[in-house]
Amino acid sequence: MRETLRQLRLVGGLAGRDLFHEWRVSLCLALAIAAVLAPLLVLFGLKSGIVDTLTARLKSDPRNLEIVWRLNASLEPGWLERLRANPQVGFAVPSTRTLAATLDLAAADGKGLQDVDLIPTDKGDPLFGADARIPEGLGELALSFEAAGKLGVSAGMSVEGIVYRNLHQQRQVLRLPLRVSAVLAESRYSGWGALVALPLLEALERYRDGYAVPELGVADGTSHTSGSPRYARLRLYARSLEAVPGLAESLRGQGYDVSIRGKDIALVRNIDHALSFLFRLIAGVGIAGCVLSLGASLWANVERKRRELALLRLVGIRNRLLAGFPAVQAAGVAAAGVALSFAAYFAAAEAIDRIFRADLGRDEFVCRLLLRDGVTASLLTETLAVLAALIAMAAVLRIEPGESLREV
Repeated sequence: MRETLRQLRLVGGLAGRDLFHEWRVSLCLALAIAAVLAPLLVLFGLKSGIVDTLTARLKSDPRNLEIVWRLNASLEPGWLERLRANPQVGFAVPSTRTLAATLDLAAADGKGLQDVDLIPTDKGDPLFGADARIPEGLGELALSFEAAGKLGVSAGMSVEGIVYRNLHQQRQVLRLPLRVSAVLAESRYSGWGALVALPLLEALERYRDGYAVPELGVADGTSHTSGSPRYARLRLYARSLEAVPGLAESLRGQGYDVSIRGKDIALVRNIDHALSFLFRLIAGVGIAGCVLSLGASLWANVERKRRELALLRLVGIRNRLLAGFPAVQAAGVAAAGVALSFAAYFAAAEAIDRIFRADLGRDEFVCRLLLRDGVTASLLTETLAVLAALIAMAAVLRIEPGESLREV
């Protein structure tokens, strides 16, 4: 065993010194590997960077996770609870009829908005940022960026909600003092909208339907008989971008008319598939050529050194250990090629990201190679290089010790 280890160290040392002695040839082989590997690293970095950036942008916009209810339905509380228990569901809150979900708003300085959409909200609403306060009870609302700008109000200020109804052939007006708990970011919601707690939305629907609503101070109207509530619509968001299509298909299978922003999701998937196909195609052709070229070069190197290798066999180096000579050289050349490739990749990635920096966010990249992908590429290159040396290793195994004496 000790003799085997000694011979292994000897063969490895000789292979390394031979590489340094013929450094010009070794450098050419390393550059050949880098010429194939560096473009592949850049291409894979572009694939990862572009797809990851687009996916992150889609995930950061909650509208891409939303499953939109297109028509009014009749949703039971039990069905809603079962839906909320679905692991694909990230947020769900019921809503009233479309026609009952509007009101007029007036600011203290006289600015006003008509027919502002009322949107139900609850804890965990993806439209709200981490620091935004979600409205609660009957006296609060959150405004969209456009609505708040039109009214000239901000979080903490008050507005007046105005709702009309016709009862007993008379036009009645309900005025509600409402506190603005938060203003949504402009990217989260477009248009004039007000988010309110579900109890306020239900109370306004009952008011419009001609019922008395004591919680709003309205005694005029028919007494509302409590029972199992039914809802016309639903605000629904999937837990992840990948869950959106499946959840939408499940609801359509139950007869509900829903829609999603499927074009944006499909676009990212198509880009991912196209870049993956392009990468596999180029990688396959490039790697095959590189392996054949390296294998031929190593085989030629063995043929040039047949006499020297035969001499090593003559002095007692075992045949199967001597076969490691080209394998060690292949691993050394591959390591140098990998180093050159990553140097070229980092330079190219920095240049690409710098060109597109103006269009990127703080943590976004056009070209980015993850650590695990870099390690995988390095290990794969080393493995393929050793496999390429099999031709040369087979040639070494055919060398006879007597060949070293023929030219003496």
